[in-house]
Amino acid sequence: MEKKIVGLFLIGIMSLLTWNLHQTWSMKEEVLKLQQGQIILSEQIKTVNNFVKKKFKQKRNRNKKKKQDE
Repeated sequence: MEKKIVGLFLIGIMSLLTWNLHQTWSMKEEVLKLQQGQIILSEQIKTVNNFVKKKFKQKRNRNKKKKQDE
C-alpha cells in the first residue's frame, strides 16, 4: 500500500515538473518575440528622432539666416 502511495506521489510530482517545463518553454518563446519587437521599435524610434532633430536643425538654421539678413 505504501509503495502505491509513493508511486502516485512521484507520478504527481513528475507531471507537475513536466507541465512547469512546458509553461517555461512557451514563456521563453513569448519573451523572445517581445525582445525582437522591442529591437524593432527602438530602431524606429532612433529613425524618427534623427528625422526630427534634422528638421529642427534646418528650421533653426533658416531662422538664423533670416535674422542675419534683416
